[in-house]
Amino acid sequence: MITIKALDFTVKIDNLQQVKLVEKMYTDELLANQVLLEIDQFSFTSNNITYGVVGTQMNYWDFFPTQPGYGIIPAWGIANVVASNHPDVHVGERFYGYYPMSSHVLVTIQKASSKGFVDSSSHRQALPPIYNFYTNTAQDSVFTPETEKLISIFRPLFVTSFLIDAYLAEQHFYKASRILITSASSKTAQVLACLLAHRKKENDLSWNLIGLTSEKNMEFVEQLGWYDQVMSYDSIAQLNTNEKFIVIDFAGNHNTQFQLQTLLQENLVYNCLVGLVDWQHLKGENPLPKKGEFFFAPSHAEKRKKEWGISGFQQNIGIAWQQTIKAIQSTISIKEYVGIQELEKLYSDMLNGRVDPKHGNIVSLK
Repeated sequence: MITIKALDFTVKIDNLQQVKLVEKMYTDELLANQVLLEIDQFSFTSNNITYGVVGTQMNYWDFFPTQPGYGIIPAWGIANVVASNHPDVHVGERFYGYYPMSSHVLVTIQKASSKGFVDSSSHRQALPPIYNFYTNTAQDSVFTPETEKLISIFRPLFVTSFLIDAYLAEQHFYKASRILITSASSKTAQVLACLLAHRKKENDLSWNLIGLTSEKNMEFVEQLGWYDQVMSYDSIAQLNTNEKFIVIDFAGNHNTQFQLQTLLQENLVYNCLVGLVDWQHLKGENPLPKKGEFFFAPSHAEKRKKEWGISGFQQNIGIAWQQTIKAIQSTISIKEYVGIQELEKLYSDMLNGRVDPKHGNIVSLK
């Protein structure tokens, strides 16, 4: 029997600033259909902070249970099988999917194919299926040594942005003449801006795409080249209130929402709430005039699968992904963090808004 020492990076559920490292032991003697994976790498973006902020409301803490009062923030990455008691999953195989911020994870599999498997552990049965599937990287042509890190960073964000883009097109963009994206430097916003800019060009659409960002990130967002206009949060009052607006909010800042809703009033034709990048300012003194609509990507994904079929869904995503990743990969540089101390520093920086948007962050706890 081989003993394997593992490490979980956990955070206090009611105080995300407080972290705790949890050590545990695994062995290679597994129950039927269990598989132990060593997590090779995972990405870290502001999206992970959103997972933590809404962990209780959206059940994100339920994916990887840990000690009472603490949770493990999920992350997207790639892991290697180090022990397997399932006949169709073999040691050495490599899988992309939804992992804990940990060195290892134990999964239970009912069915597996050459393309991958679903974690059917009892605590994951009621959770959205899109998070429970793990892709065999050897059977997916988009995975290469050169693209793995980009996929870990952008693929989960891409799906959300792809679904928003598809939804807006289905709604004929609510006949708006302006689409405004908050936290325009965030990775998910970047992907959405790229998709919308491509759609606008291909279909000769007339609306303008506006990126709203902090003063320090304006130059970076302008250099992306996807926004028709880039504005700082301080200049919201300069928006043309005679135009009809769609707002896609990745920031979650209460005061920004209040300003936009109050200024645009009935010309805010769709207010899409997606992320909580500015999680420290989710509340404010002024009650919001009206609420927006939370965009829950798994529900939209299931809807599209029913409409397009699973193969059609995968094909549409694949085509858009190839177009987008070519445009995006030149805009960032990969920054790697190795070990628990570097993860703690990155987590603190991300939590407190000190991360450079030019970097794509990859973590390894091996």
